[in-house]
Formats: sequence, structure tokens, C-alpha cells
Amino acid sequence: RRTRPDASRTRLASTCRRHGRPSMRSRERAVRVNADDKNINDIVALLRALRRTAADDADADDEAFDALCGLERFFATRLRAGELAKSRVRAAQAKEDGAVGADAEATYAAWFVKHYKAFIERAMDVMVDGTRTARVRVLALAVIMECVRCETPGAFANELYDETLKRCVTSSTLSEELLGALKARYLTRIDVRYYTYASLRKIIEDLREGKGLRDDEASALDVARNVYDVLNATPRDFEDYRADGDGGGAQNDDFAAMLAKIRGATGAGGMGGGDDDEPATTAPWCKEESTAAADVETPKKKRKTASSTAVKSKWMDGKRHRKLFSETWVALLRADFPEDIYRKILMRLHVDVMPHMVNAQLLSDFCINSIDIGGLTGMLALNGLFILMTQHGLEYTAFYNRLYELLDASCFHANHRRGFFQLMDVFLKSPALPAYLVASFIKRFSRLALKAPPAGVMVCIGFIHNLLRRHKSCAVLVHRESRDGEPLKLIKSDPFDADENDPSKTNALKSSLWEMETMRAHYFPQIPKMVVLLERDLTDRVKTKELEMGDLVAAAYGTLMREELDVRMKKVPLATHVEPFTSLFATPDMKRCFDAFATTA
Repeated sequence: RRTRPDASRTRLASTCRRHGRPSMRSRERAVRVNADDKNINDIVALLRALRRTAADDADADDEAFDALCGLERFFATRLRAGELAKSRVRAAQAKEDGAVGADAEATYAAWFVKHYKAFIERAMDVMVDGTRTARVRVLALAVIMECVRCETPGAFANELYDETLKRCVTSSTLSEELLGALKARYLTRIDVRYYTYASLRKIIEDLREGKGLRDDEASALDVARNVYDVLNATPRDFEDYRADGDGGGAQNDDFAAMLAKIRGATGAGGMGGGDDDEPATTAPWCKEESTAAADVETPKKKRKTASSTAVKSKWMDGKRHRKLFSETWVALLRADFPEDIYRKILMRLHVDVMPHMVNAQLLSDFCINSIDIGGLTGMLALNGLFILMTQHGLEYTAFYNRLYELLDASCFHANHRRGFFQLMDVFLKSPALPAYLVASFIKRFSRLALKAPPAGVMVCIGFIHNLLRRHKSCAVLVHRESRDGEPLKLIKSDPFDADENDPSKTNALKSSLWEMETMRAHYFPQIPKMVVLLERDLTDRVKTKELEMGDLVAAAYGTLMREELDVRMKKVPLATHVEPFTSLFATPDMKRCFDAFATTA
């Protein structure tokens, strides 16, 4: 029995709809809708394609890619012509007059506004959908950014950009590819940077005020992490903008260039740095136009707009950029963020943030609270606190007490010990430090040397040597003169209180460096040689010189081993035994642990 062709087509279309597959490909619809306004109803089908996922259709990502391209072309062309502004005005007038649907123009205006809003919402959903491929998500971001530029001709659509950035940083699926595209293509633009600072500040303030996140969004700590990633990726350039004839660039060609790169990317690996081979441009993303939307404004508003075009836009002012940068960072540092982000901030605060702050002393509380935490966090906070004290006039009276607390056995095993000890050397170089404070540091180094690894012992001896040379009043720790010819009494115990964290209460000046005497028998040969340096008259600054701490703090087990292995031995010691060995690992415990080696002759 033969089936009629029209019935076959109907059955095929019904089957496609039932299984979530379009009866016509999105690419065909995209071409149709942009070729003839009569096919405008295909917009609905293209919007429907953005909702399909891989669970619905294996080709969902390809369909969404083509749908995004077609929808971007359709809406961007009309946005550049000011059609959205006209449609909003016409729809509002029709609603006030109660004439919605009364004429074709009002109907179209309402239709355009409604579907443009749906297009933006679904493009954002695609952008933050972790199940989508990187190329589709990056394309969704590019499509939205084109709408940011075109939505109001001649003006940056900051409300749309605020919502876009908020969806990105509050999403639990902010990918490296999406962040890389944002950094390489958009954050270099001067106007985008300005509105990025403003948006991030608002997001952080909302987070601190306890405005809840949706269930499908990231946790508060992850949002803070995303905010830091975006803020850290934003270039720090605060010069006033001067148009040198480039304006906003060839705006119509930007999306085409971006689309070509996405199509040419092979897999997700090429998406994160898709624009790395292009020179970064600081030209504004949206070109200013004095005649923007003039045809939908009243004469009074036209005069007001014309008079305000001579006023420089906010994003052109470098001082406003710097102020927003400062406010955003201060807001972030007052929020809660993960421990790893905390340490990243402390490591780069004095390099990436402080030099660009309007008032760097606003960071004082953050640095002081960080150093009060102690441990590795306190060590990392020293850099920022040092800059604040030396360059910005911060007075922190408890600084040396906190520095003394930070000096413990864990310092010799920390990853950032080199920078910590270099700063320690800078802080203790002042000749104006009181004797009790210097003596406390000397005794703390001396006591830590008993438990430190060889490289740490060398650092301790280096500090002790230099501090004794700088401060003659601490020479009593090495040699104490008798008074009135009476012999000095031997002390039964060390008066130094190693558990006291206040340097003024340690009784360090009543003690001695007996710990250095034990270092003469250290197994590492370089350490006894360094101890001999302490026997010199260090008060004689002519015959002695300070040890260079840069090489000592850089030492580790690996460098010490290489130095020992490179030494040429003139005389090689030979071991001679009258009686041969009869056993190896002969004790019961050693036999149990090393049964394979516990052999007897």
C-alpha cells in the first residue's frame, strides 16, 4: 500500500518533534530568517534549539551553535538600527493606550521585545551550562557581548553586562575557556574594565549582605574565588582614555573574527587562549555616538542629550577607574574566601594591588589581621605590611612582637621560607632596635638551631653573627665580663624563657649562647666552621664583615648535597678495623624492620 507523500512528511515531522530533533536544521532556519523577514517565525524554533541538551539530541551543541549565530545576526542587525528602543517605546505607548494588538506595528514591537528578552536569557543559560562544549559556551558569551554593544546604539549596556558577569561568577561551572575568552577579548577594553569593577563590587557587597544564592549557583566561597579570578585577570591600566582615531574599531567585523576563531578551534584546548595571538587593544568595546536613539527621544530630551555629549564618559577617567579598583579590592578583602585564594592574595598584594590603590592604608586591617593569624599566612602577610610601614606611613607598634611569634621551627620547612628570611634580615638591620629585642631574636635563633635541618642551622648562625656584629650591647651573650674582679657564678639553668612570645619578657640578656657550643659537634662539616666565626671579636667592625644572607636562605638539602659532592678530596679517610664485622642490623628491632638485611657472618 502506498503512503501519500504529505502524510509521510507529517509523520516524520511528528516523530522528530517527539524525539526532540528538529525537522529542519538550525543552520537552514538561520539562513532563512536572515534572508527574508517573512520567515520571522523561525525565530521561535531557533530559540527552542537553545534549550535542547545532549540528553535530548546528540547534535544539540551543533544545533545550538548554528542557532546562536543566526539569532545574533538577526537581533544585532536590528539593535544597531535602534529598533529595540523604538519597540520599547511603541509597546509602552500601546500598553498605556490599551491598544495592544490593535495594529501590526504595536504587535511587532511587543513581539520583538519579548523574544529578544528570551534570546538573552537562553544565551546566558547556554553560557553557564557545564554540559555544553567549550566552543558553544564561548560563542554564547560572544553573542551576549555583541548585544551589550548594540542594545543601545552609542552606549554601553551596563545592565546587561552586569547580569552577564553575575551569571558567570555565581555559576559553579565557570570554566578556564570562558575566563580565558573574557580575559583575552573583553577585559582589555577600557569601558569593559570600568563596568567590570563596578559589577564585581556590587556582587561582593550583595554576597556580604547575605543575599542568598540560588540552589543551582555556586557556594559563597566559590563565588569569591570566581570574583578573584576575574578581578585578577583584569589588566591594571588607569590612564585617561584618549581616542586616537581608532574609536571602537570595526565593530561589525569583531563578531565575525571571533566566530571564525571559534569555528577554527580544534577542541576545548584552543578556546581558552583563542585571542592570545592577537595584540590586546584598549579601545572601547562600545563606540560613543552623539546621535544615538535621537529619533525616539522628545525634543527636550534631545537638547539635554546634545548638551551632555561634550561631557567625558565615566569610563574615560583614569581616576574613576582607580577608585573603582580600590573599592572592589577592599570589598573583596572584607569577604570570606577560600584558604588558597587567601594565600594567593597575600603573595601578590604588594605587587598587583597596593601600587594602584587610591589609599593603600585601607589594606592595613587586612594585613594586620593576616599577620596575627600566624603560621604561613602570617609569613605571607609580611610583604604587604612591610610596604605599608615603609612607604605609606603605617605605624604598627606590635610588629616586632608578631615577627618574633612567627619565628618558629616551621619556618625552616615552609615553601616561602626564602622570602620570609630575606624580609627578616631587612627588619632586623636597623641599629636603633633595643638590646632586649635583638637579644631575644638571637636566643630564638640559637634555640631553633638545635632542631633545625642543616640549611636552617646555617641560617640561624648567619643571623646570630650579623646581629652580634650590629649590636655591641648583645656581646654579653658570648662573653660576660666579671664585675669588681669577682668571678662569675655558674648558672644552674638557662634564664631564657623560650615559651614567652613577648620579647621584653624573655630574659634573653641574662642568658648565653650555649647552643652554639653544641653546634661544634654537628654532623654537617660546614656548620662547625661557621661556629668558629662567632669566636671573633664581632664588635670590631673593621676586621669583620657581615655574612651574606642571600646565599644562606637559598640553601636546602639539594644544594648542600651538590656542594659536598663537588668538593675535591685531597686526603680520603680510610676505615680500618682490627676485627671484621660479624653482623648487620643485629638488634631485635632492626631485624624485625630490616629482615632482608639482618644477616650474620
